[in-house]
Amino acid sequence: MFLKCENNVFLTIFLFVFTFCNAQVSNSSLHFLNTKKVDLSIKGYYRFIAYNRHLDNLFGDENRPYVFRTDDEFNSPTVNLEMSFNMKNSGYIKTQLYLFEPFYGITNDVNFLKLNRRGVSIELSKKTDFCKLNVTAGGINFLRFSDFTLSSARQVRTSLFDRNAWTYVWPVNVQSSNYMQKSDYIRAADFGKRQVSGIHLIASDLPKQFNLELFYGKTPFNVSPLDNIFAVKLKKDKKLNHFGFGFMRSNGIDNAINGNSFYNNIINTIYKGNINEWKFDGEIAVSNYSFSSNQSSSSGFASELTIKPSSRIIPFPLFIEGYYISPDFVNIHSSIVNGSVKEYSSQTEVFDGVGIPDGARPYGGVMTPMHIKSNNRYGLNLNSEFNIGKFNINLGNGFSREITNDTNLISFFHKVNGLYLSRVERFQSATGPNNNLTTFFRGYYENVSIDSTANSNINKSYNVFLLNLKYQTTIFRKQFFIFYLGEYHSIQKSLSPIPVFNNSAFLRNQFHEIDAYLQINKKIALISYFGREFILGNEDSGLGNIEDSNGNLLANQNPRNGKGKVIGIGFDYTFSDKSCFYFRFKKVSYNDLSFNNYNYSGYEATAELKIFF
Repeated sequence: MFLKCENNVFLTIFLFVFTFCNAQVSNSSLHFLNTKKVDLSIKGYYRFIAYNRHLDNLFGDENRPYVFRTDDEFNSPTVNLEMSFNMKNSGYIKTQLYLFEPFYGITNDVNFLKLNRRGVSIELSKKTDFCKLNVTAGGINFLRFSDFTLSSARQVRTSLFDRNAWTYVWPVNVQSSNYMQKSDYIRAADFGKRQVSGIHLIASDLPKQFNLELFYGKTPFNVSPLDNIFAVKLKKDKKLNHFGFGFMRSNGIDNAINGNSFYNNIINTIYKGNINEWKFDGEIAVSNYSFSSNQSSSSGFASELTIKPSSRIIPFPLFIEGYYISPDFVNIHSSIVNGSVKEYSSQTEVFDGVGIPDGARPYGGVMTPMHIKSNNRYGLNLNSEFNIGKFNINLGNGFSREITNDTNLISFFHKVNGLYLSRVERFQSATGPNNNLTTFFRGYYENVSIDSTANSNINKSYNVFLLNLKYQTTIFRKQFFIFYLGEYHSIQKSLSPIPVFNNSAFLRNQFHEIDAYLQINKKIALISYFGREFILGNEDSGLGNIEDSNGNLLANQNPRNGKGKVIGIGFDYTFSDKSCFYFRFKKVSYNDLSFNNYNYSGYEATAELKIFF
């Protein structure tokens, strides 16, 4: 009821502002901005998506229905309408409205889902002699303050085959050309940013090159109506150097029934600059959290620094990133994964975990991809890009070690098969034949327990290696792109400079993806995808449970041996520079040869029309 009333309030405000601005434009005067020249602009997009899906088998269930739907099942907007009243040399008023398809299929429609449906926002901007003010309230917005405060992970090395609701529209070949030249181009409105709803104020162009930014509101992880965030960031620019200081407080109640309070405070400072052609980008943060329910509290420390040496010393781009994140530093509103503070884990019941199907917060020793960091970890990442002939090559190598060994639980993501299963089993925890799978927005992860004896008296080490090969040529004078993305992970007892590929690793996972893109003409292009994933464990990561025909466990059980496959085809059709039609079809399968009923297979066909205006 509270959220419904709140949405109605936002809608009323939206209609009031629109009516007010209409009247002011009719009178050729907008008193708020004190100008007679008013330009009205309307823009936005319409997105239609339909799909057909069928599973031949889901964890042993072969009686699955055929599914035909006209929404994407992920609570994403269908229409975005933005109306802006711009005043020359003064400012603007902008209103933004998101409309949604009816959302079905989850009986417990918890608060974090409703946050995403707050579709009305209002933005005001005013230029003064002192500064430029910008205020945004309500709706769906995306913010990034810093890695350790408000942010989401910046995943840049990924397949282009699957789209999402926030992805832009490009004419044929443009997206592939962008990816060919640079992996980290901005593909969507939410790239590296946290989704928020609330009041956001920016005071820019302040004296002495200062900028001030404030936010009060919620992210999808503020569960109850009483949960909220307050964040502030002060920035100072000096030539090629940028300094920043910030504070964030997240507080609320950890359970709607008992009403126990909690809070988490974070203070941080950032620096980004250029010194003698060396580029530096770093952040230091301290945190303090407290829960009244169990009288627990603690403080943590986090730091990261990325260095790009001068091209006079190293002729190709090289990024060296080091980081240290203590076990008690935690912030679920940032891109940092929490693996050691149980109060903030959806894997436990301490923080009302049963009712938080966010899924993006695995717990324990998380085998993180290159673009994600975990607390209770220190490590080093090396990234580089260079050309060899017609090949563009991206390399990444990361190795890290846990600071304290406080659990034998290991979590890892399924990169190739993740999207498909997350759409079948939406926002589920403890699912699958062994109750160890958790699905989240566009993915899922798996939990594995290491043998307690093997896990004792060690600090586990983690490795990830990325290889991204990109090639462009012509076939019958038509542009052709092919991209390969390989990702190799391992977790083992001892520190290693590269992933371990033998049985001494508790787990060694591999993901291989190939995209091919062929332009047919100026309007249409064909796209295909092939992906494989291999999940291999040793005896310490658990033996299988395959039974014989009489239902008895086989005498010689093998460690986990999972194999996934995805084959996809599709096409893009461009109506104009701002409107495209996308068709995708993919066949998906996964089977762990060592575990009974840990298999699924099926297909999915999607048709998407997206029009910007």
